[in-house]
Amino acid sequence: MPTVTIVRRETGGTDSFEQEFEFEKGFQGSVIDLLHELNGRETLTDAAGNPARRICFECSCETGSCGACAMLVNDKPVLACEASVPEELRRAGGLRLAPLTAFPCVCDLQVNRDILRDRARDAGLWLTGEAREAEDGFFSACLQCGLCAEACEKYRSGKFDAPCAYVSADLVAALDGADAARRKGMKRALKKPFLCPCKTAPCEPVCPQRLPLRQAIKRVGGSLFPR
Repeated sequence: MPTVTIVRRETGGTDSFEQEFEFEKGFQGSVIDLLHELNGRETLTDAAGNPARRICFECSCETGSCGACAMLVNDKPVLACEASVPEELRRAGGLRLAPLTAFPCVCDLQVNRDILRDRARDAGLWLTGEAREAEDGFFSACLQCGLCAEACEKYRSGKFDAPCAYVSADLVAALDGADAARRKGMKRALKKPFLCPCKTAPCEPVCPQRLPLRQAIKRVGGSLFPR
């Protein structure tokens, strides 16, 4: 039978461990479907037959529209509801699930992404007017899932906000209601974005909404932090 390896951590615990579970051969669903299947068993046991507690993870819409189920699937930051189990088995030869490493782990595959909301609050990144162009409105599609932060090395260094923060800043700065005081507050709160330091832009391929993150970073850098 095929197996899935899950990186686990007790609530409030510090040490992680791996636990392997068997699932039915020919399973055709997504990673989220598989997690639901495991947790739906009357008795959950690992591949060695040992009793196991239910797996902790987040999900909501299960259609790729909310970002709640962001995690690492075979070391790739993805939305688990969009990751096909058969495709992952064919691509990687196995299946390994782990929480995002850019945020504190709460339990198993669940992480705390409050920092994204807190940074947006501190920078005043909320809407008070109408977007002037269709492109400006497009940026509001950000899910705040954190996948771009997971992929961004500069975010991990602490010298850079998550790319999604600059997406929101780009939208707010483009609004008619973004007066000088508002822009000054954004500039004071946000970490200065230079031209995107990544040559490969790893944040863009993992964005579920395929937002032009590098373009947003560049525009915020030029608009709020002119040289």
